[in-house]
This record gives sequence, C-alpha cells and structure tokens, in this order.
Amino acid sequence: MALFRRRSDDRALTVAREAFRRCASELDAAQRALLAAVPTARNGGAPLDEAIDRYLDGLDRLEANMGGWRIEQTEDAWKDCFRPLGESRALALKIKGSPPEGFEALNARLVDVIAPLEQFAYAALSLRRR
Repeated sequence: MALFRRRSDDRALTVAREAFRRCASELDAAQRALLAAVPTARNGGAPLDEAIDRYLDGLDRLEANMGGWRIEQTEDAWKDCFRPLGESRALALKIKGSPPEGFEALNARLVDVIAPLEQFAYAALSLRRR
C-alpha cells in the first residue's frame, strides 16, 4: 500500500512542477514586457503605460495558474510566491500613476517592481530538490 501512496505523491509533485514551470514562463514574459519600457541605444523603449499594462496582464495570467502547483509539499514556497504578487502589482500601478523622469529613475523603479518576485527563483530551487 505504501508503494501506491508514494507514486501518488510523486505524480502530484510532477504535476505541481509542471504548473510551476508555466507560472515561471508567465513571470518571465511579464517581466520582459515591463523591461521593454527601458530605452536602449537603439530603441527608445516601449511606452511605459503599455509596458505596465502588459506586465499586469502577465501577472493576471500568472496568478490564474498559481493554484496548479499548490500542494502540501509546495505550500510554503507557494505562499512565499503568492504574497509578493500584490506588492509588485501595487508598485507597478504607482509608477503608472506617477512616472519617473530619466533613465536611472525608471530603472530603479522597475527594479523595485520586479524585486519582490525573486521568491520565484527560490521556489524553483526548492522544487528541484524535491
């Protein structure tokens, strides 16, 4: 009987890992959309409002997929990742309401938006070890 229980747990963890990968992919796309607002030598950058809207849409898709990797074995990591989504969203909206002036200020504010989501990197490491 324990053998079957173990296989069930492994299957659940496999499904959770795959769901986490989808979330990580959504997070990557959202962050890229936001960072597209940063001008480069060859590109003036995307309009900030549009970049923030695409970022927020990406967070919505990410949040919609979060339940797929919420199982007992991942609960702590899941909570650590879910909590900062609201903080990041609020910071993005704050920038949209009061855009920074200048390259350095924009970069600093965008880093502030993305930084809380660093928890996803820690969760990825945790899931690999399981």
